[in-house]
Amino acid sequence: MSNPTTGIRIDVNNATKRYDKSIAVRDVSLSIKPGEFITLLGPSGSGKTTTLNLIAGFTDLSSGSIEIDGRRVDHVPAHQRGLGVVFQHYALFPHMSVAENIAFPLRQRKVPKDKQSQMITQVLNTVGLSGYEGRYPKELSGGQQQRVAFARAMVFDPMALLMDEPLGALDKNLREKLQLEIKRIHQEVGRTFVFVTHDQEEALILSDRIAIFNNGRIEQVGTSSDLYERPESLFVAKFMGESTVFKAAVDSNGRDWSMDFHGTTLNGPVTKTVPTKGALVLRPEQMRVVEHAVQVPQGSTMVPVTVIQNIYLGSGHKYELELPDGSTGIVRASREHGTTLVSGDRAWVYWTREHGVLLSDYDLVSIT
Repeated sequence: MSNPTTGIRIDVNNATKRYDKSIAVRDVSLSIKPGEFITLLGPSGSGKTTTLNLIAGFTDLSSGSIEIDGRRVDHVPAHQRGLGVVFQHYALFPHMSVAENIAFPLRQRKVPKDKQSQMITQVLNTVGLSGYEGRYPKELSGGQQQRVAFARAMVFDPMALLMDEPLGALDKNLREKLQLEIKRIHQEVGRTFVFVTHDQEEALILSDRIAIFNNGRIEQVGTSSDLYERPESLFVAKFMGESTVFKAAVDSNGRDWSMDFHGTTLNGPVTKTVPTKGALVLRPEQMRVVEHAVQVPQGSTMVPVTVIQNIYLGSGHKYELELPDGSTGIVRASREHGTTLVSGDRAWVYWTREHGVLLSDYDLVSIT
């Protein structure tokens, strides 16, 4: 493989895909930067794989457009778009050796045989499989088969690599190992990578940016820290990591907002438009849990809770708590902040007013 300086830019413009009466993708727009590693993340059926297939050319648009480096490719066949694709199920030819599997796209492109050998050797070195040329898929582990699939997708030096849950069939330890390998390969080859997964942790590890899909639309695009610390919707807040959500009607005087959460006043500084129906989202590490109210520092916001369970994590504890409205909250505490609280104990959670993100709660139809 060559030493590229950058990948290609991919633009998805108002893309919609309809299947009879259902809509798989709804007016999706996404600009992918040259050389970027972007992950399409979301639950099953959210539209992420359909969007990948639209980019690859495996699925036709109902409306909208796809551009590669500014050139529309809506009607360009998949094999002429110059994109490498890796699937979840490796799709290796069992009767072909590793070298023959990798050579398949080169033969399709009529690359001379002497050059094929050079390209195969180079790509096998990139994926860490030098010396495996003569083996067959049945002689390889699942992780090695996936590396062959990566090698086949990269051997013709595509300017972008599209991956549809390529690690989904692997066990946890192997997934974690290959995640680091994929990250290394991306840094080494400098191409544009578009990766589909439903695994939040995997997306956080690999991505420069993440596009979160929900019900055929993109909810938010941003870096891992953007999505975790500054979610723009309740869906994003709940999907990206654990969170505790307090829902109530909201009042504001322009400088501060406040909500009456079952007899407790929650408040914070105004940083953007304040909704009338609000959801205050707090991450597990932003709160503390204590047994007695007198242990809460002055000026903190505190809410009474009941301990559902105390889960020991080695490095600390994870507390699952019942809030006054019957919903569940999560607090993580390091060893030095741990307590002896057990299931059924009454306790208090507290935080400083600067913590948390106030979002609109469109599900809140009535306040009692």
